[in-house]
Amino acid sequence: MRIVIDGRMLSWTGVGRYTHALLEGLEAIDRTNEYVVLMRQDDWSRWKPQENNFRRVECDIEPYALAEQTRLPRILRGLAPDVVHFVTPNAAALYRGTKVVTVHDLTLLDFDTSRGSPARRLAGKLKRFPFRLIFLTQLATAKRIVTVTGYVREQLVKRFRVDRAKVSAVWNAADSIHLAEAAEESVDGLAKSDPLILYVGNYYPYKNARVLIEALALVSRSRPDVKLVLAGKTGEYKDDLLALAESLNVSDRVVMPGFITDGQLKWLYRNSAMYVYPSLSEGFGLQGLEAMAQGLPVLSSTATCLPEVYGDAALYFDPHAADDLAQKINDLLENPELATEMAARGYERLPMFSWRATAEAIHRIYLETVQ
Repeated sequence: MRIVIDGRMLSWTGVGRYTHALLEGLEAIDRTNEYVVLMRQDDWSRWKPQENNFRRVECDIEPYALAEQTRLPRILRGLAPDVVHFVTPNAAALYRGTKVVTVHDLTLLDFDTSRGSPARRLAGKLKRFPFRLIFLTQLATAKRIVTVTGYVREQLVKRFRVDRAKVSAVWNAADSIHLAEAAEESVDGLAKSDPLILYVGNYYPYKNARVLIEALALVSRSRPDVKLVLAGKTGEYKDDLLALAESLNVSDRVVMPGFITDGQLKWLYRNSAMYVYPSLSEGFGLQGLEAMAQGLPVLSSTATCLPEVYGDAALYFDPHAADDLAQKINDLLENPELATEMAARGYERLPMFSWRATAEAIHRIYLETVQ
């Protein structure tokens, strides 16, 4: 059969990694069926088929553009697929062929992620209404739905009355292969001797970076040597976070290096005391697993899917309580045995996650849709 995969978001951090890992896994297990991967020209170098039954087709339609709903369905019909896999639910809601849709999380429905000027924020808010309609249409018309955790599956069933039988929870996996060959690069303003609290990601309000700064202020009363590293593109939120740090008298202990290289990320993983995941909403929480793979103890919010993914391999805190997080940070800093134990639990949990297993499960779903 012919399977079309929407790969137009290969450059995106989370969805792109998911798509790339899925394609590599499918190439390893299926040499029979034909795969057509839609890709934008700008991403052409990000993935190249390694097997003869896989090929790329240029499709320069931007994600979330109007053309996703108008031109893309026509392109798909012209490819005559047996199954189309949309790796996010935003594309081609009017396509009525057999389709599998991956839902990573419900963040765009539950949280306002608009940013920038007042006009841009208003535009972002307005886009949520058509997105919700498109999302509901995909849920209704998809033959099978894939979620990345059981938590997201249960949310679809309870909130949107989706038939449980057509929803499959298939975990993602940690992948630090991209770090293996990277040469370590230090980060300006940091030394190996500094006790570092690490967070890597973006700074949308639901990511809850503010609670990290609030907790740092509490920790600093007894440990003024501790530094908080907020790594990743900060965008419009940097000034607000720095202002908060200034108001709490910890601005000299908050380091925001912006985008970091693989070499810098490797250095941070190897020289931090812990990784903290404070988010209020996630579909999976990949960064915490990657930190475990690098030997870091993990502190995690109790929100949404995170306890499902991390199990007993993380210490948990109330994401709305800076004092709770501060206490957990102090526990790890003052108790090396606990830090060693949590790092060991992280290693023990990692074998539960495999991109090969993810690809095998989704491959079975493709086959089941045409039976």
